[in-house]
Amino acid sequence: MTGDTFLDEKRVQTPASPTNTDTTLRGDAFIEIGEVHAQNASDEVRPSSFAEATQPGDEKPPGFLRRVTGSFKTTPDPVLVTETKTRTLENAPNGFPRLAAFQASDSNFGLYRSYSYLHSRILLDYQSEITELEEKLDQIDWDEVDDDEDRPRFRAEADENTEARRTILREIKTKLMEYDEVLINVRRLEAFQRPSERDYRSVRRYHNNTKPLMDGEMESIRCKEDVVSISTGRERAAFDGGVETLIGQVDSTLKKIFNLKQGPLLRYFRTPELAAKTENTDISLYSATRIDKMVNIFITFVIFILLVIPIVTMYHLTSTIDLNGNTPAVTSRNTFNAVGVLIVFTLLFSAAMSVLTKAARHEMFAASAAYCAILVVFIGNFTGPNN
Repeated sequence: MTGDTFLDEKRVQTPASPTNTDTTLRGDAFIEIGEVHAQNASDEVRPSSFAEATQPGDEKPPGFLRRVTGSFKTTPDPVLVTETKTRTLENAPNGFPRLAAFQASDSNFGLYRSYSYLHSRILLDYQSEITELEEKLDQIDWDEVDDDEDRPRFRAEADENTEARRTILREIKTKLMEYDEVLINVRRLEAFQRPSERDYRSVRRYHNNTKPLMDGEMESIRCKEDVVSISTGRERAAFDGGVETLIGQVDSTLKKIFNLKQGPLLRYFRTPELAAKTENTDISLYSATRIDKMVNIFITFVIFILLVIPIVTMYHLTSTIDLNGNTPAVTSRNTFNAVGVLIVFTLLFSAAMSVLTKAARHEMFAASAAYCAILVVFIGNFTGPNN
């Protein structure tokens, strides 16, 4: 006897589906059977089991924890909302398309020439032309001067000199507008940041390893002093680059020790969109937001250290109560040691501001003075005559 014959003889009469289709009926029966606690998976499903399982009174009420956490659950977005499209380096044709995809993969890789020499040549050429027109205008003005130089002049009728003057002024106006436009744009270009040494080396390595262009077309990236970055830069760009380098070195060490295909830190500091941009293991793209969070945590720890350690140290040096409860006099040596601690930590605070931030000189001076003043007041309160 075959399996098909056995199923035909033992077919169970299930209740009719609301839509009167076998597909809906089998789907409902399968879902309900999965929730019924059967003793054996091969047991036959009775028609009454379906009816009993669908009774509202027989459903198990959710627990307390499930009721509490259920209110915080959100419905996941469909795939059409969560899916993203990323341009990858491998899918771009070799040449300018692939190089453009690489430089667009990270804002720090957007390095381009400013052509400062050509801008200077254009400005000098405009200056020469405008200077010649200026001399012609001065010559026309002096030609009209007669013996009575102080007499005001009114031109009721246009003469030859007037027409020549107007023609020259129109030429001067056109040249000046073009000159001003170039000059303003050059001034804006000067405000662009120079690329950091780390970013410049990264782009040069990509040119050297992949060779997307011919050797003659790579002259632009070799003009290091003329290259600018389109990235506005983060507040602690130099320190952030050091953090990224440290993460890469730690990942390389962990990969060698544990024989991993991918560094464990890279998985956290890189988003799925960045991971999808390239399959090249030599290119590591880090999330600026996640790196910034790591840097903020480190800076918070440094600030805590620079505030707590000098206060605790100077409190110990200038304390008027020893471990036995006595009140010994504060000697000048202890006060001098406290001042030495103040000087050392003030220098450390200034160095931390210089390395971790891009504070201006007056901002560094003001912050260091305020930090030093706090420590001086602390020393004065513990070494004063009324302590």
